[in-house]
Amino acid sequence: MQQVLMSNQIFTGTTDTAVPGAILVEGNKISKIASSIEELEPFLKENVSIHDFEDQLVMAGFHDFHLHLFPGALQLQSVDLSETKSAEDVIQVLKRDWDQHKQKEWIIGFGWDNGGWNDAKLPTKELLDAHFPDHPIILNHLECHYCWVNSKALALAGITKDTPNPEFGEIMKDENLEITGILMEKAQSLVQKLAYNFSKEDKLAMLNNFFTYTARHGITSLNDMYAPFSEFLDDFDLLYELEETKQLKARVHLQPKMDGSLEQARLFKEKYNHPKVKMNGLKQFIDGVITGHTAYMLEDYADVSHRGHTTYPLQQLEEWIIEADKEGFSVRLHAIGDGAVKFSLDAFEKARKLNGNQHTRHTIEHIESIQDEDIPRFKELNVIASVQPYHLAALEQKIYVERLGAERFKNTYLCKSFLNAGAMVALGSDFPVVHISPMKEIYHAITRKDNTLVNDWNANEKLSMSETLKAYTYAPAYGCFREENLGTLEEGKLADIIVLNKNLFEIPAQEILQTEVVFTMCDGEVVYELKSTLV
Repeated sequence: MQQVLMSNQIFTGTTDTAVPGAILVEGNKISKIASSIEELEPFLKENVSIHDFEDQLVMAGFHDFHLHLFPGALQLQSVDLSETKSAEDVIQVLKRDWDQHKQKEWIIGFGWDNGGWNDAKLPTKELLDAHFPDHPIILNHLECHYCWVNSKALALAGITKDTPNPEFGEIMKDENLEITGILMEKAQSLVQKLAYNFSKEDKLAMLNNFFTYTARHGITSLNDMYAPFSEFLDDFDLLYELEETKQLKARVHLQPKMDGSLEQARLFKEKYNHPKVKMNGLKQFIDGVITGHTAYMLEDYADVSHRGHTTYPLQQLEEWIIEADKEGFSVRLHAIGDGAVKFSLDAFEKARKLNGNQHTRHTIEHIESIQDEDIPRFKELNVIASVQPYHLAALEQKIYVERLGAERFKNTYLCKSFLNAGAMVALGSDFPVVHISPMKEIYHAITRKDNTLVNDWNANEKLSMSETLKAYTYAPAYGCFREENLGTLEEGKLADIIVLNKNLFEIPAQEILQTEVVFTMCDGEVVYELKSTLV
């Protein structure tokens, strides 16, 4: 079947502007690109389907380089706490949505952030117990590095004040050594393994809903990133079931856990090697988050007398990285503190010296804090900078100033600096940590506005629109070794194409947040559309 997509505004990603044109799609590939449909006429058959998008923006599909697939699918059917401004707000939202969720075995919520509350103290189980004593509740903090639970959840998990903390985790206690109801880092798994025990049918329903959601947002490729909070949910064989029934509406690139078990990694790579479900590398956490004082810093935090933590001993992490690189596995490291970032770069540099060039494409995720001397090393070591601009609005700027101090704060959430130094920058959302919407990421990438939408967060790090879109399309394709067939609109490439109802190159920045996807094509198949856009 032939399809033609016409528009006065086509951004191919090979230049910095949008131009008039027409794209001929045959099967799952782009066969021709011309400046007008008249130029395509010699190649058209009788039953061609023509889509005329007039002045709407046609571009390559968004590629979310960093999200958590199964937790994201779960979040879509859980209680949304992202708009709450206090612990009492959380209670009111739970009460409001109670009838919708009370039939479930566990009440699960996502998105609260005490950093933005007037009373920034961490909440306690007693508040949940006062209103919901008989139903187990787990409420994930916005960053998913700690959660808030009630006594019922603690009891079901067998957690008492005598339960030992897991490695790189904490069952928080008050001054009387009583459990508060906050579980930090890997302590969350003590409850998550119970709360996230879903049937295959439940998971398939979640995934169906998730891929409908991604199609609506124009996401045609995504990278699922290992995280401890997804271990009890992940079931990647279900992706093949969806593909068999034509319900897999995006390409999925998998990054399972890096833990030194390369035999498991080899088997995983062999099993998941499909055009739409493919292993892309290995993932591990070096540290935690700045808001929870668990990110690993080179010097003490400004408000506490320690430097944070690493998930595993650094020597062990270095050995895993070198071994993975030696076998050709690209490694992606969650590194938020400047100490974690420096260690990651050092480890990649050592791997290169010991192993030679294995043609790996390593990546550092988040990079919320960095030393000046480490910025050019991304280009020197061919390390991709994976950043998520909407975090500027999801998290509180003042908390970062408090945690880091004014001087270190200057080097938070860099983006333009990496590009200026010649590094490859790839964008993603970190969903369900924040909303999946590419429009939010794009807006904050070009404006650097925090959650006030007025105040800047290191304004000199603003990207241009062209830089931003390329970082959301081509750069992730490069990070997945797929730049030859994805990431730009070019003849011979796979037909992953979207249309936006506004031309992002011409509208005021504020209108980006109201821009919508009106058409999504993945692998030559239309997976989402508004009928009014067709002729």
